[in-house]
Amino acid sequence: MVLDPGRAVNALRRISHRITPWGRSGLRTVRAGIQTEGIRPGLTDIDRRGTVTNDGIDLHYYEVGPEHADTTVVFVHGFTLTAEAWFFQVDHLRHSHPDIRSVLLDLRGHGATGMVAPERCTIDGAADDVLAVIAARVPTGRIILVGHSMGGMILMSLVRRCGDTLRDRISAVITVSTAMEPMASGGIAQIIDNPVADRVHGVISRNPEESDRIRRELMEMLAPVLAVTIFQRNGTDYDVIEFHADQIHETPAETYIGFFPELQSHQELAAVAYLSEIPGYVVVGDKDNVTPVEQAERTVELWPRAKLRVIPDAGHMVVLEAPDAVNAIIDEAILATRPAVPHAN
Repeated sequence: MVLDPGRAVNALRRISHRITPWGRSGLRTVRAGIQTEGIRPGLTDIDRRGTVTNDGIDLHYYEVGPEHADTTVVFVHGFTLTAEAWFFQVDHLRHSHPDIRSVLLDLRGHGATGMVAPERCTIDGAADDVLAVIAARVPTGRIILVGHSMGGMILMSLVRRCGDTLRDRISAVITVSTAMEPMASGGIAQIIDNPVADRVHGVISRNPEESDRIRRELMEMLAPVLAVTIFQRNGTDYDVIEFHADQIHETPAETYIGFFPELQSHQELAAVAYLSEIPGYVVVGDKDNVTPVEQAERTVELWPRAKLRVIPDAGHMVVLEAPDAVNAIIDEAILATRPAVPHAN
């Protein structure tokens, strides 16, 4: 069966119901976001930025904090997001831990790194991207790895596949809203299934002159649907919700098409043996309908050195919905890396 451009767009239009492009009125109705003075979504005051090439892809990275810090927190974003999604956490480290460095990157197919072919959108390929940035930008010192959603699975792949020398430098791994086992039953995978994605890919391939228009129309409708699906905390600032929807909207269609099969089938059970000696934190919102609490509990069963942290009244985007809770867990991991200070006599 061949799906023409009009039918591809109509398929998502039916999913989006009456949510308008960018979803402004629909998002306000479904999720009672509020305007908070001073909210500034996105990274600012970046100390260093550049590119590292891996697998022929120029990966854009960003750094905040001292270049030769003893401890570096490496942040890995999730599907359809960018390094910008960690702005709350980076701001916190900048002000509360000025001796700590933050390193972030836009994964292949995301953000400033840009589009790659769908067949190159793989968990292991993205893990190699993170490894390349660490090798180039964090060659020494302790590392705390923090990954959200697909980013957490990418970190499990990294730990499984990296050498002992790097693994010995990892003082903690924090996974947020992620799972070791496939996410086929999660909310994102149910919004648009593989057959639709495959057909849209075929449409774009056969109609290159129409690809920009098709991608724009599809993403304008899909972005607000995904944003509404995964935010669960009432009162989340509307600017933050719109910021998230904008990132989804800017994600190339090829990235959706490539990573959907991975999200539905990839599992990291083989990482258990390599994580067993690394302390960790498994963080999840109690209202997460993409990677629910049950999946986090399963991860902790398999990873005995990890601590479960369930965040009340938060959904899949807990890093934006409940940033203070996530920041406190990062603080805990940092404190655990510092040598004990003896009491004065």
